[in-house]
Amino acid sequence: MKRQIIFFALIVMFFLLFIACNKKEGSKIISGGVELYLLESYETIGNTFQINESTVITKKSPLINYSNFIFYDLRNHVFKISDNAKQSIQNIEFSVHGLAFAIKADNNLIYTGYFLPSYSSMSCNWIVIDPTMLSLGNELKVELGYPGQIEGTIIPDKRNDKQILDIFKRDNKLIE
Repeated sequence: MKRQIIFFALIVMFFLLFIACNKKEGSKIISGGVELYLLESYETIGNTFQINESTVITKKSPLINYSNFIFYDLRNHVFKISDNAKQSIQNIEFSVHGLAFAIKADNNLIYTGYFLPSYSSMSCNWIVIDPTMLSLGNELKVELGYPGQIEGTIIPDKRNDKQILDIFKRDNKLIE
């Protein structure tokens, strides 16, 4: 009887040791995808284009869902998108004042910005994507400011947020 108890105790100890060794410190399962949403409503901070993220309400459905992202180039901050996603964007009539969007990773808001066409004469001190560049291909280049970052302004750069990179890397859609 003692042998059976000792044998059972050893099996339990080995099982617990096996579980403890396989658990990586700080490991987290990467789930979900990266999606681009148009904004239903939002507020800006002061007299700037900076979007107050605590006020953001996105549309219910994404404009570009994860399956329509072909890859993300982290060095050039470029999303390559499918023909369907390109068509969805080209069907939108863009204002010279911009159209606000949000990038979410696993349904968490990562950053906001504006689709701002290059024919706009407005400058913008926030993150921008020029939708007219889709006429050259299926790429959305995410930039800080339009027509570039304005001297003296600080735009938080979350384009290479860890959640975004981890998701694209998980699915071999990240160009490093």
